[in-house]
Parts: sequence; C-alpha cells; structure tokens
Amino acid sequence: MINIDFKFRAVGQGAFYTGIFKHFNGKQFSFVYDCGTDSSRQYIEKEITNFVSETNNQKIDILFISHFHRDHINKIGELLNQTGGANLAILPYLTPDELVLAYIDINLSGGIDPDTLAFIQNPAGFLQERKVDKIIFIHPSDEGDSDSEDEPQEIKTDLDSPDFDFIISNTLKPNNDILENNPKVEHYYDKGNFSIVGFWEFKFFNKTRDITTLNNLCQEVQNLLSLPTFNLSDLADYITNNENTFETDFNQIYSRNFGYGQLINDTSIVIYHGAIKTRKYRKWFGRLPGWFGSGFTGTLLTGAIRFNQDSLNQIQSKWLNQKYFKKTSVFQIPHHGANNYIESTVISSYPNVKWWVINFGLGNTHKHPRQEIIDIIENHKIQGNIFPNTQINTVEYKGLYR
Repeated sequence: MINIDFKFRAVGQGAFYTGIFKHFNGKQFSFVYDCGTDSSRQYIEKEITNFVSETNNQKIDILFISHFHRDHINKIGELLNQTGGANLAILPYLTPDELVLAYIDINLSGGIDPDTLAFIQNPAGFLQERKVDKIIFIHPSDEGDSDSEDEPQEIKTDLDSPDFDFIISNTLKPNNDILENNPKVEHYYDKGNFSIVGFWEFKFFNKTRDITTLNNLCQEVQNLLSLPTFNLSDLADYITNNENTFETDFNQIYSRNFGYGQLINDTSIVIYHGAIKTRKYRKWFGRLPGWFGSGFTGTLLTGAIRFNQDSLNQIQSKWLNQKYFKKTSVFQIPHHGANNYIESTVISSYPNVKWWVINFGLGNTHKHPRQEIIDIIENHKIQGNIFPNTQINTVEYKGLYR
C-alpha cells in the first residue's frame, strides 16, 4: 500500500505544489512543481518548513520548474538548502535570447532578487551548486507520440513487496542537437514517457515557440542599447540608467513582434501526472470529508502557459492518447487566473475535472483571478467546482494505492 499526498501549498501570489508517496515499507518519493511567491515571504517559508518535516528531511526526488518568472522560482534556493538538494531537476530549456527576455520580464515586473538573477544567468550551475545531482532540460518537439509510445513501458512491479522501491523509467526522446559538456546535464524532447516504474506516470508538454520572431525582438533590443553585442550586465546597466524610458521602449518592441502575451509564460512545462493503473487507487479531497471514487486520478499542472486554442491544438497533436484528457480530475488554471490565459474550448476538453484550482494571492495588485476567467470556467466546465489556493488556503487531496 502507498499513501499519497498532493498539495497546492498556501503561498499566495506564486506557486508551490508538492507530491509525496510513502510505501508501507518506509520508502518514500517526493516531487515539487515550482517554489516561489510575490506575497509575503512568511507564508512560503512556513510551507517549505512543513514540506521538509513531511518528507522527513530527505532530498527531493524530482524538482520540476515550470518557467523562469520570479513568483515561480525565487524560493527554490531556500527549498534546496533546507532539503539538502534534489536527485533530479526537470525544467524547460531557454535559449540565450529567451533568458534575456526572462531577465527583462522580471525587471519590469518589480525588480530582480539575487537568487533569481543567479538562476537566470546559469540555471544548471545554480541548481548544481545547491546539490541537484542531475538536470534534464525539456525542449518542444515537432511531432506527436507514435502509437507504440502512448503508454509507459509495461513493467511488472509488486507493490505489496517489502522490497518495493520507487524506480524511474525515462523513455523521453533525447535531443542530440545540444552539445553539453556537463555529464550531469541532459536534453530531451517532450515526446515519450517518464514514470515511476509500474505505478505513476508523468507526461510533459512544452509549447513550440517562434524563434525567428524572438531573434528579431532581441535584435531590436540590441539596437535600443546601441551596442554591437550585449550581456545581462550590459542590459542591467542600461535599465538602471534609463529607468523612465526603458519600459515604454521595450513594450513597443514587444508589441511589434509578439502582440499580446508574455513569451516566457509560454515556455512553461505543462505536466500531467497520474496513476498508470487505477483499479486499486482511491482518492479523497483534503478539505472535504469522504471518498471521491477511483476512476480519474490525473492532475494537470499548467504553470503560466497561455492555454489558448493554439496550445490546445499542439497538446492534442502531441498527446495522441486521449486518456490524458479524460483522466484529469484536478486542473490548475494557468497564470493565477489572468485574463486571456485560458479559453472556453480548453475547459470543455477536460470532461472529468472535479477541481479547478486557481493559485493567487489575496490582495494582489494584478486583480487575479479575473472575473472573465471565472465566468469562462463556470460556463464551459462539464462538472466540478473552483477552488482558490491563496496564502490562507491550501488545496490538498490524498489517496491510497493498494
């Protein structure tokens, strides 16, 4: 028997999601999806302490990072310091130009703290310095899964054995186009499967980006700085010395190239996770009494992706197996419920969602979640309820797998 505990933790305007599996033989497996906030640090610091206690001071098994905005990453350093590191980190790969854009985004949204700056300058170096043993960068693929790759590899596992262990199976497609001199860093596409053998699976989606347009944007930024080449230090100096004009100038450049939206949000890794077999899995919702049945076990974590029709088309073409849509019962609304970040066709494409979770901070200046998004969910969901995840509301759901 395995006890399972998932939490959207109470961190306010940010994200800190955790999963903890504990087998009856005493072994455990934990994962984290993002760790950051723009709300008062006291809330997330308390939740980090709680997580460390709940995992018995053991290293994180997998740290997932959705994207590189401050409110999703600015407490990762503290988390890793308290847990003693992680066995594996999985995060999106950003080109040098995308890293520059992430730096600009964070500066324009209220400044950049030392940990976030260090992370953006060198994500792999930042993580390795904080005792992450292995790093996997995920790249968007240009093709969907083949029929033979729709399911995780069938491996018989005796969950009742006292010798049971949580073993990872990685059948993602390698990306061999990136020359990596670090043996602890690997690159894969969001194609294939990743699972805890015979038990739990993770499915990744990374949206295809328009790199040509991004290159054009960066060239215009370079022209604005009047430098033949530039690095983050040059950019920081220019922003400091032209604080009153840079935001306007940059927004004009951005609008010419991308129109509405934030590209770094669209680099978010979307992750489905759920039981490979559901016959013996039962789940209950932590804030409500009673069992909620055994049929649909999946959770969809969306980071801050702009989940519009284009994203839906891409994810449907990559995830040919419709089970990932049918088995999703918990759906994280992207980008704290901001306007234009989810569309009605997305909501109606997930017919069995029981819990629509929105992470936001009470009193946030962005006025998240927007009423327009609440109305889209209410008017187009097949079933389920909306649950707020704020600095005073943890959304927790548990299960027994036996």
